[in-house]
Amino acid sequence: MDSTSTLLKQEINDTQAAQHDLAKWKLIVTAALGGAAFGFSNNNQPNLWLLLFIPFVCAYVDLYDYQYRLRVLVIAKFLREKSSDPVLKSYEEACERVRESRAGDFNLGKRAGLGSSIVASVVGPLLYFIWNSDTGVHEYVTIPRLVALAIWLCSISLVVYFYLDFRRKEDKLSELPKA
Repeated sequence: MDSTSTLLKQEINDTQAAQHDLAKWKLIVTAALGGAAFGFSNNNQPNLWLLLFIPFVCAYVDLYDYQYRLRVLVIAKFLREKSSDPVLKSYEEACERVRESRAGDFNLGKRAGLGSSIVASVVGPLLYFIWNSDTGVHEYVTIPRLVALAIWLCSISLVVYFYLDFRRKEDKLSELPKA
């Protein structure tokens, strides 16, 4: 394997390691927001409005994840088309066939990221509305329900928009002619 191919393969490995770190941070930050919202802090006062920030965290982390995924696809495409190493070229071609297959074996991480974003983006704010209702617990800092709803709709829209934009870019990348 030539030095350029080695460097590009290392870039893919580094990018995938960064993706794993992002997934961990998404879990840590959403759990911290949930813990802080339910009063797992020093003053034990519920701050349920913090739940409204969970979708923004998910959208932010997902955006970086999608950027990393696109970077890997670009490098892999380059290696398939330009690598002088026949084994590496063959490997990247096999990976491309798996990516394009209906099985979607390489889509599990993408599905997990999107699924966790949707669940966290729905459950967190839903708990805010339930707990902040007339029959539930009233928090010390209140946000009017209409404002909270607007914040939630905006943030869940970001999660969905970033995913759809990623899919569009991913499709466009696969349609690029060989260089």
